[in-house]
Amino acid sequence: MRTLDAYLVRLFLLNFVVLLAVLMTLFVLVDFIVDIDEFLQAGVAWAAEGRFGGSRLFATVGAVLSYYGPQVLLIYVFLSGPIVVGAMGFTFTQLTRQRELLAMLAGGISLHRVGLPVIAAGAVLAAATLPMQEFVLPRLAGELLRTKAQLKNSEERANPVVFVPDGSGNLWSAADFAAAAKPPRLTKLRVLQRDGSGGLERLVLAEEALWAEDARAVAMNAPITGRWELIQGDGLRPPAVPASGVAGGGGGERELQKLEPVPYLQSQLSPEVLVANQAALLPSVLSLRRLQALASNEALAPRQRATFTRTVWGRFSLLILNVLLLVIALPFFLRRVPGDAMKLSVQACGVVLGAWAGGILMLQASPAALPPVVSAWIPVAAYLPVAAFAATRIRT
Repeated sequence: MRTLDAYLVRLFLLNFVVLLAVLMTLFVLVDFIVDIDEFLQAGVAWAAEGRFGGSRLFATVGAVLSYYGPQVLLIYVFLSGPIVVGAMGFTFTQLTRQRELLAMLAGGISLHRVGLPVIAAGAVLAAATLPMQEFVLPRLAGELLRTKAQLKNSEERANPVVFVPDGSGNLWSAADFAAAAKPPRLTKLRVLQRDGSGGLERLVLAEEALWAEDARAVAMNAPITGRWELIQGDGLRPPAVPASGVAGGGGGERELQKLEPVPYLQSQLSPEVLVANQAALLPSVLSLRRLQALASNEALAPRQRATFTRTVWGRFSLLILNVLLLVIALPFFLRRVPGDAMKLSVQACGVVLGAWAGGILMLQASPAALPPVVSAWIPVAAYLPVAAFAATRIRT
C-alpha cells in the first residue's frame, strides 16, 4: 500500500503543480494585457532612474515581476482550496481513463482507501497557506497594498491622515503618512488632545513623527504598543475657556500659548491602525499576532476589531473548509462504474465553486449579533454534514 500511496500522491502533486502554473499564468497574462500601459510607463520611469542599466525592456519586465510576484502568492492563499480540488479531479479522471482505478478495485482496494492519500496530501497543501500568511505575506505587505499606478512613481504620493481618532478621544491629522518607510513616518503632524468633555486640552505640532515599537512587548509576545517620536514637537494650550464653554478668538494656532517641547506621544494609533482605516486588503497580509493586536486596539471601531478577530479564526476555519471541499467532490470522481467524465467534472465544478463561494460569503457577511469567533466557524458547521453525506455516496 505504501507504493500505491506514493504513486497516488506523486500523480496528485504533479497535477497540482501543472494546474497551479496554468491558472497563475492565465491570471498574470489577462491582468497584464488589461493594464499593459501602466507597466510600460513604469518601465520608462524605472529606466530613466537608471534601473536595469537604463534598458526599457528589462525595466518593464522587472516592474511586471515586482508587481505580480507577491500577487501570485496572495492569490494562491486565496484560491488554494479550489485549485487542490481541481488537481484531485484531474488525478482520479486520469486513473479512470487508464483503467487503473478499475485495477485497484479488482485488487480488493476500496475507493475510500484510494481517496485517503489524496485527501491527506490536499490537507497538507491547504495547511501550507498558514506559514505563508504568517511569515511571507507580512514581509510583502508594502508590495501587496500598492497599486499599478504607484509602480511608475519613484516617490510615494501624498497619503494624508485627517482627524483619525486614537481611542483616547484625541484626533490625529498629518499631511502625509509613509507606511512603507523604515520606520513609518507622519509628516506635518497635528494632534488635537481633548478632555473628557470633548474640549481642546492641547494641540501638539510636529514636523515629523517616527514610529518606535515597544521592543519589550514584542519579546514578551504582549499586545503590540509603541509611540511616535516627534521631530520639532511642540505643545500649544488654548486660551481660557469662558463659562459658555466656547473658546474665544478667531486667530487659530496663533492664539495658543506655547508649552514645553513634546519629544514623543504614546498612542494606540499604530501604523497598522492607520493602514487598516485605508486598505481593505490589510487583514489578508498580516500575521496572526498582528491581527490579534489590532483586534484589541481601541483606536479602531468595534466593527473593525470584530473583523480582525473573525479573520484570525477564519484562517483556521477556511483550512478545514478546503478539506471538506475535497470530500464533497470525491463522489463525482471515485466511481465503480466510469461515467461521462466531462459531465461529472462540470457538475463537480459547479458544486465545489458554489460551496467555496458560499463559505466565503458566510464568513464575510456574518450577522453582527453573532460573536466574531462563532461567525468564523459558520462555514465549517454548514458544510460538515454535507461532506459526511458525500462520503456515504462513494460506493465501493
